[in-house]
Amino acid sequence: MNEALITQHVEQYKKDILMQIGQSTLLKYTGTPVIDEERLFFTLLPLLNGEDWNESERISVIATSLIFSALAAHDLVKEKNATSKEQQLQVLAGDYYSGKYYQLLAKDKKIDLIRQLSECVTSITEHKTRFYDLNEYTFEQLIQSIQLIESKPIEQFMEYYAFHEYVFIMKEALLLTSLKKEIVAFEQTESTLYIGKSRKLQSNLDSLQTEIKKIENDLVRDVRSSQLLKEHVKHAILERVAKCSLEKQLREG
Repeated sequence: MNEALITQHVEQYKKDILMQIGQSTLLKYTGTPVIDEERLFFTLLPLLNGEDWNESERISVIATSLIFSALAAHDLVKEKNATSKEQQLQVLAGDYYSGKYYQLLAKDKKIDLIRQLSECVTSITEHKTRFYDLNEYTFEQLIQSIQLIESKPIEQFMEYYAFHEYVFIMKEALLLTSLKKEIVAFEQTESTLYIGKSRKLQSNLDSLQTEIKKIENDLVRDVRSSQLLKEHVKHAILERVAKCSLEKQLREG
């Protein structure tokens, strides 16, 4: 499987997700649902690496992705104008995506996975409050929270289907991607999910840059030396890591 086929897989799953939530009224007011292609790529790692994959895994990937779309829709609600029609529709969109994920898994009789993913959502919500809470969390605790928020449902999906060996690389890659995006957005005075809400992170930007470099170096080393990943998957992961670095350099330039 080459990079073109990998891209086709990701794009096909993106289309499948959009087909599940195609609602003209919602799309009119809220736009296309947020589907992060990098996150989708790392959700599909077992498939891209040649693991056995059937309709059940396909449905569960779509359901897991819908959870992130629901969370993203709720994140878009502006605190100071949460009563506007557009913002109310964002809330409805998030609720709709949540209902679709539940419906898909219930129809596939994945009741245990529904319960486990619901627990993930609860955990994500709790960890998001750390970035609003006046209590001081340590730098390490905040980094752990970001990783959980960015990857916990995918981790649960992989554990459910016994793709345990892929979890670590997926979590580290999504943490790296998220932190790099946050740094760029913060430096460009754009909206951020984490740094802009946390005095601890704002006052430790040098430590954050150091953490990013360490995660990236360790990830590149682990991918290159992996006995699990096939060469085309290694190449695809490393390309995404390099692309993320290049995009940051271009924006800084």
